[in-house]
Amino acid sequence: MQIHLMPQKSPEWFAVRKLKLTASHAQEIAACGKGLDTYVNNIVADAIAQKEDEKYSNFDMERGKDMEDEARTIYELETGNEVKEVGFIELNESVGISPDGIVGDDGGVEIKRHDNNVFTKLVCSGDIDSKYEWQIYMSLFVTGRKWWDYVAYNPNYRRSIYIKRIYPDTEKFAKLQKGIEIGILKTKEHFEKMNKFIKNEA
Repeated sequence: MQIHLMPQKSPEWFAVRKLKLTASHAQEIAACGKGLDTYVNNIVADAIAQKEDEKYSNFDMERGKDMEDEARTIYELETGNEVKEVGFIELNESVGISPDGIVGDDGGVEIKRHDNNVFTKLVCSGDIDSKYEWQIYMSLFVTGRKWWDYVAYNPNYRRSIYIKRIYPDTEKFAKLQKGIEIGILKTKEHFEKMNKFIKNEA
């Protein structure tokens, strides 16, 4: 495992993520279905295309980063945990994650900004959206850490963060392992086919 400290969304960050399965698509990876096929296709497309599709505006990215920084600061004050920001954590040449932060030697955080309805539903039910839950399980899988805090943020409430701690789950890890193995094979196959096409080889 290797930890990279470059800023997220920087050119170096995009470069180290190329052709890697990441936690933002952990649900598709674990399901091993059509979603994984689509994800693999996107990974290869982004890696080989000479120009990337424009996906986010600078305004949206900066606003999201500001919200994340606010939530991280409140989390630190409320829990006493110091959060270290990192760029990317590689499990190997094919798999990695971009966490919102790591805590000491044992923990990490995943921060999400929710609207009023989603935030209220989360606080009352305690049920995290499955795609975010899988994202955390993959973060635990890649890092081997003991826990990961899901931090939901909404500045419209007097108490603006909701925290739920997630622990490793061997059954979910097994599904991720299977999906990762299949995803790596499919990524290599797609990459080779696209390279042959680009080079105009038979």
